[in-house]
Amino acid sequence: MKRALVTLGHPDHAGMLRALRVLDDAAPRHGWELRFVLAGPHPQVAEEGLAAERVTYLPALRRWRAWPARLALPAAVLRLARLARGADVLYACTLSSFPYCLLAGRLARVPQVVHVYSSYGDGAAYRKHLLGRARHVVAPSADSLALARRALGEFAARTRARVVYNGMDVERIARAAAAPLPAGVALGGGPTVGMVEAMAEVRAAVPGARALLVGAFRDPAYERSVRERARALGLADAVAVTGFLANPFPVVAQLDLLVHPALRDPFPLALLEGMALGRPIVASAVGGIPEMLEDGVSGCLVPPGDAPALAAAIAALLRDPVRRARVGTAARERLATRFSLEGFAAGMFAAFDDAVAAG
Repeated sequence: MKRALVTLGHPDHAGMLRALRVLDDAAPRHGWELRFVLAGPHPQVAEEGLAAERVTYLPALRRWRAWPARLALPAAVLRLARLARGADVLYACTLSSFPYCLLAGRLARVPQVVHVYSSYGDGAAYRKHLLGRARHVVAPSADSLALARRALGEFAARTRARVVYNGMDVERIARAAAAPLPAGVALGGGPTVGMVEAMAEVRAAVPGARALLVGAFRDPAYERSVRERARALGLADAVAVTGFLANPFPVVAQLDLLVHPALRDPFPLALLEGMALGRPIVASAVGGIPEMLEDGVSGCLVPPGDAPALAAAIAALLRDPVRRARVGTAARERLATRFSLEGFAAGMFAAFDDAVAAG
């Protein structure tokens, strides 16, 4: 049984933790065991069922370039190197923890695999996280991998890189979605979509439509800006926010439409979760999203930043329940055939095996 030590600097990232749980469940079938090093405890860690006896906390994994973290860097790297003794692979499941894996892996003589979930328009951010020094890279989409290659240039020649699409546990999400709605979350009587922008135009075309933001704001300043924008558009009564939800799926399952108007996103796990629940989706045609959804069949794609196109696509689906149901069904079928759990696990453990073989 081979062993991978997994690092994650964002223990509050529910989608990432769910992906790790998928790998953890599949690991024995592929001859692996996973142990985890997280930046700190969070309720979501227990919610996703990661075994406490295989989790270690290393607070320095957060924001390694901040001065307090830099001062703690040598001690953190040494501790991670000690934890890596006996491991076959160090796996940084986001770029933020890769510098620790790189340095600790070299000390412990353990190969490192880094997952490039982030996507940036230039090479500065990749260089900041030392991606150019990686030898084994996994990307969640072909677009994400191509973006890193263009940004870093020589990176492509020095690394073993592969695309591994994330999978989704459809049955588990369906069970979670069957739970009662969280207290305090009211969906209202009109059609409900998961977004805010373009809502004024949507309401003009579909009176009574409401926007529900599933999740919490990243900081108070951003929350104020969103609420002020909603008030300025006359949408204060049409926009609601759930706040943090350990189990968001009962809410997502009730949405008439899931909307993801991203300007950049390599491979949004939230869309896979919506596909698992058969939700019709309107999303920006950016990053890996066109690899996830077939426009007009399993979803509707619009240009990024085009509020009129976004509003038109939303309104068209809200006015056509038959088409909405057809698109949602097609999304769920596409998930089952293109983004299976076993495909995700097989691709990831193949990357680990390659790293071990390469040394």
